[in-house]
Amino acid sequence: MNRSSLVAGHFEKAPVYKIAEKDTNKFVLLCDREQVPFVSVIEIFDEGGKTPPNEHAEAFEYFYVLKGKGTATVGDTTVPIKPGSFFIVRPGNTHAVHNTGQGRLYVLTTMVPDEQFSDLIKSGPVSSLDEEDWRVLRGLSS
Repeated sequence: MNRSSLVAGHFEKAPVYKIAEKDTNKFVLLCDREQVPFVSVIEIFDEGGKTPPNEHAEAFEYFYVLKGKGTATVGDTTVPIKPGSFFIVRPGNTHAVHNTGQGRLYVLTTMVPDEQFSDLIKSGPVSSLDEEDWRVLRGLSS
């Protein structure tokens, strides 16, 4: 792990991946376990897109909605999410995110510790941001 005192960058230079080609979400990889003991991504869900239910043995996962609407399900509880919503999933809890709105859902997601999630992301196919993604993300960072 690089132990530099500062890890910094900009989403425009961050790599973009999908875990599998058919997935309805992609990840802008902001930082990973090669730099710090966690992973942080901007997760972009296509309209109707969702994650499969999943859980992490040791990691806390923090989600902050930047744009769009959807639902977050943790165990048997489902809550609506919209810009400004956040939720934290404790280790050992099955969870899923579903884009139920019109257009894409943009979520800042951080998982501590990484639990090699960044390795899973980086093992998938390289993806890219399209015109809509650039417009949304540049608008958020201006």
